[in-house]
Amino acid sequence: MLNTNLEQYTIADFIDWHSQGRLTLNPHFQRNSVWTPAARTYLIDTILNDFPIPKIYIRSKIDLATKKSIREVVDGQQRLRTILDFAADKFALTKRSDTFVGSKYSTLSEDLQGQFLRYNLSVDHLMGATDSDVLEVFARLNSYGVKLNAAERRHAEFQGDFKWTVIAQSKKWDKIWSDFGLLTTTRRLRMEDYSLIAECMLILLDGVSDGGQDIITKRYKHYDSAIPEKEKVIEAFDDAMEVITENLPEAVVGPIANPPHFLMLFAAVAHARSGIPKGQLIGDQWAPHTKKLKISADAATSALLSLAEAIEYGTENEDLEPFVEASVSTTHRIASRRVRFPFYYAAVTAAV
Repeated sequence: MLNTNLEQYTIADFIDWHSQGRLTLNPHFQRNSVWTPAARTYLIDTILNDFPIPKIYIRSKIDLATKKSIREVVDGQQRLRTILDFAADKFALTKRSDTFVGSKYSTLSEDLQGQFLRYNLSVDHLMGATDSDVLEVFARLNSYGVKLNAAERRHAEFQGDFKWTVIAQSKKWDKIWSDFGLLTTTRRLRMEDYSLIAECMLILLDGVSDGGQDIITKRYKHYDSAIPEKEKVIEAFDDAMEVITENLPEAVVGPIANPPHFLMLFAAVAHARSGIPKGQLIGDQWAPHTKKLKISADAATSALLSLAEAIEYGTENEDLEPFVEASVSTTHRIASRRVRFPFYYAAVTAAV
């Protein structure tokens, strides 16, 4: 029977074992280090802010030649390699760390250095485990795991500028989750908030276009290395969110507090304020942006609440019937968005 012990060791312990040659980071069932500078920074920033990280799996073996115990990392190599490299001053933190950007271990204050070295790593210690035992452990762990959704797969696959910008904007505009209840905590734990923020970013980059998880993933890949005119895009994003949260909070209720409709509200406000590309809109569904419009909070809120009421209860207004029909169809498809966007734009620009 396999014996396992859940233990805690400090980062200083791992540094000591590594310096003595008593820590093996790359046994044959581990991948080589492939983390990007952004991912490495995010891990160190997590540690310096004293947030938890996933536990590490190790097993001990006796080196018969040296008569010493060797700790072999069976899962967590990339985390430990990052930690050890940072402690050895091999890299500085990138802008993915708001607080510690540019820092190396040697440039941290003594208090922070001590906090870093004392940070506890949770370790599942596999006692006397064979390779077969290790494979069995991971097979069983994986069998109980929840299948990753599209947002979680993107978070794991991409490490470029677009992903980290999405994360930063989701954090910056945390109030939309608490104030409007756009997503439940469970859905946010599954990273669905990143999907919505990504789609808002893509509205600014590509305009109103066809949606769906596969398309979002393709655009993540397209913008992975760099976001064109990034500062301008973030400025437009922040401006639209500020208008929605400060001027239109009473309108984000009922169906408009659901992601598909909030996205079209965001698109309408963004176009009124900063302009968005035409995307896949056709005919008079989109008009070129000429100037930043000052949105009337009262008029826009009243018009938006009328749209929300029509979605929720139906309408006898023939002019609104196409909007209602499009609102209950597959809302991420361009056919639905082409109908709904002009209605949202007319609402937010009411009395302008």
